[in-house]
Amino acid sequence: MTHRIDAAFTPSQAAEWLPARVVLMCEPGIETLFSILQPGAANFLFPFSLAQGREEHRAYRRVLESHGARVIDYREALAQAERSRLMQWARAAVTLECDAALAEDERDAAADQLDAALHALDVGSLVDLILLRPTIQVARNSARLDPTTGFTAQFRLAPVSPYYTRDPLITTREGVVVTRLALGNRAPENDIADHVLESLGIAPLYRVQPPGTLEGGDFIPCGDFVLQGQGLLTNEDGVRQCLERRVYGYVEVAVVEDPRQDMDEMHLDTYFAMLDRDLAICLESRLTGDEEPAVKVYLPEGTPDGYTYVLTRTTLFSRYLREKGIHVIPISKDEQLSFAANGLLVGPRRLIGVAQAGESFAQRLRAAGIDVQTVDFDALRGGYGGPHCSTQVLVRG
Repeated sequence: MTHRIDAAFTPSQAAEWLPARVVLMCEPGIETLFSILQPGAANFLFPFSLAQGREEHRAYRRVLESHGARVIDYREALAQAERSRLMQWARAAVTLECDAALAEDERDAAADQLDAALHALDVGSLVDLILLRPTIQVARNSARLDPTTGFTAQFRLAPVSPYYTRDPLITTREGVVVTRLALGNRAPENDIADHVLESLGIAPLYRVQPPGTLEGGDFIPCGDFVLQGQGLLTNEDGVRQCLERRVYGYVEVAVVEDPRQDMDEMHLDTYFAMLDRDLAICLESRLTGDEEPAVKVYLPEGTPDGYTYVLTRTTLFSRYLREKGIHVIPISKDEQLSFAANGLLVGPRRLIGVAQAGESFAQRLRAAGIDVQTVDFDALRGGYGGPHCSTQVLVRG
């Protein structure tokens, strides 16, 4: 029997400022606990209370829903996949390592026990296995008493913490692309995001292939053009693949090349954000001098039914924004480090921002006509991001 969330929508995101209609999130759970225990191995900034992080995540979800967004959690989507597929994904997430001393029939018995367990497990536990990615090391028990004591087993986990749902996917006006994350410890998040899409009955436009890397935080759709960051975690080959596959649609593509390439400003959305078609915020050091990105401008040549992107010119980021009629409100480095640029628009000039960015930042935006609602990310930002990182908008408009 097939169990599916009713995905009566077509993924499309033409512009960042359009109303957010359908949003993917992933509430941090048991898998995040292990990242908290060793933040230096998980690309986390600092350890935090898992309980507090979950409460902040739930509060953020409630705010999104109050603005009319339909929120779908990873676990909710995966739990309603066909059970045969869910078991297949769970089995692929589990590694069974048998001691070399085990005879073939003993190896078969260990594998049979694992298969029987997967058939017996409830849906929620199968989803946990997909996120926890355990390795089971099985050896013969020298003190065997009966079949229930025939083996010894040790368990090693390689969990991912995919509550930053922005990076494994990009949603363009044409649909959804599965990216390819640059950091090895995050690489399994692409598979999990792909499973989520399949659970929702969504076929991705494309999946970025090696040696390309591409991350969702580097993509910002802006109506008749898109900003595509390229730098530390999104490389030239990943962008090339997306251009060749025409995933952006029949629009201008501005490739924003990051000269700095440091983790504190790892993605375009960590230092720049659109607020409306003619208004944005940006870290002040990115608007001039050595840290200002160059922009390569690609135009579609041909018709909407058949075209290629052609590089037409290279300019500077600030100049490009002026050409597009975008007024930029500068933000300080302290505000940037507090994830001021990493809020989420739920409509034109309607921003859900991070309370930790400070009241001065919020007041400056309100003075510019922005409806700012702040949420507490005191714990969640320990995972190195804010509201924008924590959401993948599948439908805007």
